[in-house]
Amino acid sequence: MMERYTLENLRKVLGQPGYVGWELQRLLFDLKHGGDAVDVMDEDWDNLVLLDACRYDYFETQNDIPGELSRVVSHGGRSWEFMQGNFVGEQFHDTVYVTGNPHTEKLRSDVFHAVEPLYLNAWDDERETVLPGDVVEAAVAAHEEYPNKRLLVHFMQPHRPYLGETGERLRDQFQIRGFNRRIAHDGARTDQPSFSTLMERGEIPIDMTRQAYRETLDIVLDHTKELVDELSGKSVVSADHGEMLGETLIPGTRPKFGHSLEYIRNETLYVVPWLDVPADDRRTITSEDPIEFEGGDSNTVEERLQFLGYK
Repeated sequence: MMERYTLENLRKVLGQPGYVGWELQRLLFDLKHGGDAVDVMDEDWDNLVLLDACRYDYFETQNDIPGELSRVVSHGGRSWEFMQGNFVGEQFHDTVYVTGNPHTEKLRSDVFHAVEPLYLNAWDDERETVLPGDVVEAAVAAHEEYPNKRLLVHFMQPHRPYLGETGERLRDQFQIRGFNRRIAHDGARTDQPSFSTLMERGEIPIDMTRQAYRETLDIVLDHTKELVDELSGKSVVSADHGEMLGETLIPGTRPKFGHSLEYIRNETLYVVPWLDVPADDRRTITSEDPIEFEGGDSNTVEERLQFLGYK
């Protein structure tokens, strides 16, 4: 997991002195946690439920799903980095991936036995994301169709756009569509500042954003509990990465939001929950040749990455 400290890093820091502190915290994190990242596919589970951008501290406070909770280090502070560390170059033909995350399109078609791309098949045009109820429905259907496969289920929440009452207020008050305000209703770029920029400037209150995150996490946890109750076998609930919610980690710098920040590497982004849920029974898992996965139209995928703030 630990990146080599290259001349390119050094040139970037010298060219932008404000990033010296961030580069230092990256180095300290790598010295402490380098090599500790969990390989999620090597762990013992029948069902692995991923909550996108779920922080350990918020999960610990809000979760009421029974189980043994621990902290683990993720391979990524962003979804694609997580996928690169766990899936790229591998084959898991005993696993079905039910996913709301459009970064799945970057994976080879033969990584999993089957893929259910909800970012194509269950996209909600009004909320500009994949809603958690649709993930539950698709995951239960996949469990019934593939009873002898491991099930990897990737919810998009609590990743923005936020759900719940405060999320609605943010949409209405600040004309936010999708992940950030720079994307117009038709998907075109605008000259308006991004959602994260507005928060860093203080134009969107930090407390309001944190409340929207908490409400979104509560919503997806309710659906996660429903899903785990429906599935047979041993379930684990975890996350691909965390989320910055207005922390000022280096004195004298602005608060940071989100996770698409390549120069930040810290426990807020890389340490995630790992909840082992008690199981009365286990499934018999078998491996079979993969079912061909046809990706989506490139323009559609690109648009949905934009709405989720990846572009």
